Amino acid sequence: MTDRRLIEAAFPLRQASLDSVHEKNVRHGHISTLHIWPARRPLAACRAALLAALLPDPGNRAGRRRLLERMAGRVVGEPDGDGRTKEATQGGVCRWGREGSAGIDAFRKEIRKAFGGRAPRVLDPFAGGGAIPLEAMRLGCEAVAADINPVAWFILRCTLRYPHSMAGRTRPLPGFALRDRAFMEAFLKAQGARTPAALRAALARYGHGDGAAPSEPPLVDAPQPASGAAFAWHLRAWGGRVLAAARRSLAARYPTYAEFEPLRRKGRGRCAEPPEARFAPRPPRLLAPDANGDASAAALNAEFDSHYLKDGSGPRWVAKPAAAYLWARTVRCGGCRAEVPLLKTRWLCKTARKRVLLTMTPRDDGSGVAFGVERDAPEGGGSAAQKRAHDRALGVGTMRGNGAVCPCCGALARMADIAAEAGVRDPRLQPG
Repeated sequence: MTDRRLIEAAFPLRQASLDSVHEKNVRHGHISTLHIWPARRPLAACRAALLAALLPDPGNRAGRRRLLERMAGRVVGEPDGDGRTKEATQGGVCRWGREGSAGIDAFRKEIRKAFGGRAPRVLDPFAGGGAIPLEAMRLGCEAVAADINPVAWFILRCTLRYPHSMAGRTRPLPGFALRDRAFMEAFLKAQGARTPAALRAALARYGHGDGAAPSEPPLVDAPQPASGAAFAWHLRAWGGRVLAAARRSLAARYPTYAEFEPLRRKGRGRCAEPPEARFAPRPPRLLAPDANGDASAAALNAEFDSHYLKDGSGPRWVAKPAAAYLWARTVRCGGCRAEVPLLKTRWLCKTARKRVLLTMTPRDDGSGVAFGVERDAPEGGGSAAQKRAHDRALGVGTMRGNGAVCPCCGALARMADIAAEAGVRDPRLQPG
């Protein structure tokens, strides 16, 4: 045994890389789902780096090999489902999902032993999304994290401070959560009411019976288990409340439309039967949101029976909420004075299975264009070069190399005119 740390002599780079790649595909329950943070460090790599930095170097090659295998496992081949073999790690504690293994407890004891029986202190002055301090706390260390960015500071509070201070403690659920039937159903199932009869009885005690009067005082005065909920359930309750409030306030700006289409096509891939061949399309309909800002197409689908709706290939009304806006700068046409969007391309999606094109139709009043969406845009024939040329011509926008073409009258606005309307000077017109 030497005074050097393992990271000064060896590091499981290959295993940490494989586990980090695997972790990128994890979405449910991962720290990265809390908030998007640029250049977020994989937990597997942080865990391996902290273990290697905290554990002493065994001092010989055989000891290092055994310690690295305990940390990050061995590289093995496993089938990927397509008849091929891919590399993965077997054993170790770095891969996602192995945080609760017995190996983590053994490493915590070894780390404390290496520091004289006490928990070492790990400082991360540029913690960002908190991957390093989170893994330090998982290894039993005292983590000190800081960041000058207020968003990072809030993420650190939510991922490190609150779960640590609330671990093992229960508090009464708020009244709005007790009045939410869907929330209480999930909560009571987690508490052990898994059979239908037990679940119905538990829901009835909290005022969610099927028309019958509750057998006990409902809601806020209710006894256990609703009076003792862990931090995760409080987080879910308040998160749902904030989400509902955000949906209500944004419902007018992010409307939900119902489109008449099947849930799936008959056939697969590009050979699938197009939906227009099997039913007459209907114009989209705007759905009115409820008190929580949610919009449902159930009322429109009342014309179909339950047997029909179970078949995903049958067309029905599908709610399509607006998730984002695509913005484009505009200029005024010098000929017809219409508002011209500056677009390099009108392709919204162009893959082998999905070809979606933005359409522009001149308005009758001449004020500009009305936008639409063309699904299943036609694909050109011939060679690959001819198909590319067809797609370029089909999805051409208003921008050209020498200016912008008005889709209403065809007049060309030169780059100098566009720059002048924007209040800037065209750099291409500068002398020398």
